[in-house]
Amino acid sequence: MTAANKCLMVGLLAVLSAAPGCSRSLSGLSSSDWGPSAEGLQCRLAVERQTWRADETLSFSFDLRNRGRRTFAFWPRQKVELAEIEFDGKWYRWPRDVKTEGQVWKLGPGSQYYAVTIELDRQFGIDIRPGRHTVRLAYVLEGVRVVSNPVAIRIVAAD
Repeated sequence: MTAANKCLMVGLLAVLSAAPGCSRSLSGLSSSDWGPSAEGLQCRLAVERQTWRADETLSFSFDLRNRGRRTFAFWPRQKVELAEIEFDGKWYRWPRDVKTEGQVWKLGPGSQYYAVTIELDRQFGIDIRPGRHTVRLAYVLEGVRVVSNPVAIRIVAAD
């Protein structure tokens, strides 16, 4: 195999492994870490690390799967705007109207999307202070609200 073909194969494998429905594991999560099922939909939330500085933007990954019989439309481009964030027991929504435009992915029976990134944007209006906190995510697909597992994090004072 030529060097150019090897580069092409490595690039293709990188794209395929990042594509929707690819198989991967979130930092030690097991199959029991999924949130409750809603019409066959489930999601799970994970963080790359447990401790964050107060001046950092919190970043989460979530997996979404469909174990039901219905096919759902999924707008990955509006992932933050369509999500609700629960921070220490209080739910927050995106503060503006959301237009679901752009590419739509199908989330059919048996489908899964892995490692969709959600950043806890300051626009949610959450006062993030040092201490221990619990975070969950809810995502609505075609009127079905699916809620993740809870994730514990710790915020420390900025340097």
